[in-house]
Amino acid sequence: MIVNRFFTSLVFVPVLLFLSCIVRAESGTESPAPALNEGDFSVLLNDYVFTPGDTWSDKSFVRAGEALSSDLAGEVVIDNQQYKYFQHTYNGFKLFSAAAAGKGMHPILAEILLGNASVPTARNIMVGDSLEKVQQAYGPGKEDNSDNQHWLVYQSGKKQLMFHIVQGKVSDIMLKTDPGAEQSEISPDQAIGIATEAIHTWHLTTLDDKCLRYDLDESREKNFYIITVREDNRDISCGGDPDISHRLFDIKVARDNTQILTNADNVDGDYRDLNSPATNNE
Repeated sequence: MIVNRFFTSLVFVPVLLFLSCIVRAESGTESPAPALNEGDFSVLLNDYVFTPGDTWSDKSFVRAGEALSSDLAGEVVIDNQQYKYFQHTYNGFKLFSAAAAGKGMHPILAEILLGNASVPTARNIMVGDSLEKVQQAYGPGKEDNSDNQHWLVYQSGKKQLMFHIVQGKVSDIMLKTDPGAEQSEISPDQAIGIATEAIHTWHLTTLDDKCLRYDLDESREKNFYIITVREDNRDISCGGDPDISHRLFDIKVARDNTQILTNADNVDGDYRDLNSPATNNE
């Protein structure tokens, strides 16, 4: 019996040591960073979500907070199309809107540049964090050392999340998109969203949103969604007969998001172009 117990202990102890080594090895192995998702290319600024590729307007300009300046940053050629970039500077970050020159394209938010630690990314990375923390949150990334700068780049489709690394720490964070890639056909829901934004930006009616109805026609014209804006009196605060919905005006939104037109305030029904860059861009 003594021999058997001794033999058992000789076998059992190495097994315990082997299992202990496995546990240590597994506990020391870091789980890979989750794959990139849409939310990784958005940031919260002044309690509003901003994402490269979003439509840019006066409302966007105001929502971001109190701007320190707003200027023409320059012109860039992308896929043989010239784009005008406008730089809007705020406390701690900069926003860059872009529109295709000569096309009257509805401006988009092209880039977001975070310059201090007051704004975190979706995975809570901020200016001042270490390179190791970035890679723990997002994975190894792709290094870009062009222009004598060291950037760590994470990309999904045409959107990029970039970390400028200086002496092992995050110096700047950039979120950007290719303006040309944002011109694929928009959905009917997006067209209605753009029309709603236009009503607010250009003050096309004094009625509240709850007192408006949108009828969308996506078959009348090949290149445009046509949205008829009507009164909606079902809410008692709107007044009027809830069974009657008077037509107010139409808004035409280009399917490639390059134009937005309306016949509001025109008794002849002629359309005018709303596609000049936002007032603060000029």
